[in-house]
Amino acid sequence: MLHMGIMGCGSIAGRMAATVNEAEGAALMAVAARELERADAFAAEFGATKSYGSYEELAADKEVDAVYVANIHPAHAACVRLCLENGKAVLCEKPLAMSYEEALSLFRLAEKKGVLLVEGMWTRFLPAWREIKRLVNDGVIGRVRNMQADFTVDIPFDPESRIYNLAKGGGALLDVGIYAIHALLHILGPDCEEIKAIGRLSPTGSDSCAAVLLRYADGILAQASCGCDVAGSHLAHIYGEQGHIDVPEMFAATSFTLCRQGEEPQTFSYEQRDGFLYELQEFMRLVESGALESDIVTPRDSLAAAKIIDQAMQQICR
Repeated sequence: MLHMGIMGCGSIAGRMAATVNEAEGAALMAVAARELERADAFAAEFGATKSYGSYEELAADKEVDAVYVANIHPAHAACVRLCLENGKAVLCEKPLAMSYEEALSLFRLAEKKGVLLVEGMWTRFLPAWREIKRLVNDGVIGRVRNMQADFTVDIPFDPESRIYNLAKGGGALLDVGIYAIHALLHILGPDCEEIKAIGRLSPTGSDSCAAVLLRYADGILAQASCGCDVAGSHLAHIYGEQGHIDVPEMFAATSFTLCRQGEEPQTFSYEQRDGFLYELQEFMRLVESGALESDIVTPRDSLAAAKIIDQAMQQICR
């Protein structure tokens, strides 16, 4: 039985807590927040055995095997570091950190301590995306030449919300754009050669919309679009020399359509289960096997995503 702890008691933490309760072989041992009252209420709602009013207490709990970090973006790195220093395997909600350098320091610490660290990009664990990757690798649509992924959603402007408040890690790239970027990296790999970005800023100075273009050594072009001030399609398209793959609701894909030249399109559908369950099941497998990294969301992928976001922000905000 894997005894899980959760840092943070917001809505995403609640989603993972419910998933832990659903997963066979996992138990919610402890939860923590900066205010004990919030942790107590969260523990009562989701049946956690213990609740703490500090992250330090949870990290030091010897009965906790692994921790899911789910507080606001700027707090991720410090909480991950606490867990790693205490020998806890960590599944950290995206983004892992606020910058490439910060993320790199966390992976170096995980390697030094011999502890598993995985960025919680649940989209990549979905059966649909894992099958898409297999088909692309098998050459079903021929050599890939272009890819596009979109995650834009209209969120009313509120300067105090975590979406728009820079002190809370606000910005479209870190909140939704990271899904589109990881979709590109999932299929094309982390080794892009050039990054170009344009975008616009909200009144608080956070990025509210962005388009990021990647160029790979063999001429592949890929585009991620994201925004929190416009309603979008959430589509992904992978274009090969012999066909293409279309993915509706890219970030939560339960289906995709394969279109090959001269053939009728084929649509593949999968059960509609919460993507957090696939992510947690894989994380549990990694912990139980003693693995030190995921081969679905590798450290190189997480670092590549962080570097892309860093460079995109520099270009948009200059």
